[in-house]
Amino acid sequence: MLKYTIETYGCRMNICDSEVVISLLKADGHQYAPTIDEVDVVILNSCSVREDGHDKIFERLNLLDEQGFKGKIIVAGCFATMISADVFTQYSQVAAIVNPNSYRSLPRIFHAIEQGKHGIYEVQMDNKEIYAGIVPTRLIEDTTTAAITVMKGCDQFCTYCIEPFTRGRETCKPMAAIIEEAKDIARHGFKEITLVGHIIDKYSASENGEIYDFADLLEKVAEACPNQRIKFLSSHPLHFSAKTAEVMRKHSNIMAVVHLPVQSGCDRILKLMHRGYTTDDYRRSVEQVRQAIPDISIITDVMTGFCTESEQDFDQTLQLIHDTEPYDINIFCFSMRKHTRAYDTLSDDVPAAEKMRRKTRVMDLRKAMREKYHRSDIGRQLSVLVERIEDGVCFGRDDRHRSVMFPDTGNMINDLVKVEIITGDAQNMEGRAV
Repeated sequence: MLKYTIETYGCRMNICDSEVVISLLKADGHQYAPTIDEVDVVILNSCSVREDGHDKIFERLNLLDEQGFKGKIIVAGCFATMISADVFTQYSQVAAIVNPNSYRSLPRIFHAIEQGKHGIYEVQMDNKEIYAGIVPTRLIEDTTTAAITVMKGCDQFCTYCIEPFTRGRETCKPMAAIIEEAKDIARHGFKEITLVGHIIDKYSASENGEIYDFADLLEKVAEACPNQRIKFLSSHPLHFSAKTAEVMRKHSNIMAVVHLPVQSGCDRILKLMHRGYTTDDYRRSVEQVRQAIPDISIITDVMTGFCTESEQDFDQTLQLIHDTEPYDINIFCFSMRKHTRAYDTLSDDVPAAEKMRRKTRVMDLRKAMREKYHRSDIGRQLSVLVERIEDGVCFGRDDRHRSVMFPDTGNMINDLVKVEIITGDAQNMEGRAV
């Protein structure tokens, strides 16, 4: 039996993967520890999406080496798909490399490590592994919300994205397994469930001769867990459907928030990105969901400085943001990744300083819009799920995923509290418990 810890980097899907890893190793008798103190093995669950994820893993390997860590290291996660066996000679403590399609091998790898073996390389692609039937431990989730990976991989092949090369093609988890996992989350007392997939709108599964799409799945989860708030990510403007919007409107426990990344407001750039839609398509998607749910929170992604992006192209992005008025924006500077189509066919020709300048302009616009939304809720009473309490102040989110803080009146983390909004700025709304 080995004692181990797991450090998770990157997206919500990696957190889901870490929970699966803990379940697999627990079943084999190994002991999880929340910190690195006195463990035999450290698992680094890595991320490949951006270059900084790549850098973080090597920074961590170097730090562990400098600190004289005496145990063994396993590099896991989607970035592990990109690592060569040279790592074994560069870092003597690295005993194994394991990508997300190979986690069922971890108990065997742990036994090999116990026997003193080194240089174990377990990287599989497109094996349709979705870990159906593995019930996550929920040891590292937030105290309020837990996530379910409903599908893995991606077939979109956006030119900048490495996910299809590191996680493989789209594979969907059976609906029955998802429903059982959702019920398990409810039994554990979590008040919120997040359904996760790279393009979750493309979920499709057959059961008893029937084909179910994502809207069907969303409705089934909402019905199976009526006392939990349900949200999902990420959607895609090409695939988000009116049927999904109608299911959201119909079920009050489905949160009024949708993550609908646009990336750019310029049709030429969108075509270079291979996103599959135009700015007019995106506007129609936004209009469609707002017709069903007028006060929905739309969260989008914007990438600045993609290959050949001119100032005029970027201005079109700013205009699209003005027109669609999302509640929040995740903002990234373009990061060229090996193995992507952009790496093979395009040039990273926008200077880093210019990428950052454009990012700052989007951040300024984001700040103004969030403040506008927060102030528009002054006087309203919102149902807020308490996520943390610090120095007598409760912090949480309402059912539109908007940040709220209010003085603690004896509430507890995971409580739902009715809060009257008094004021708001770009960061939070502030109020008092009713």
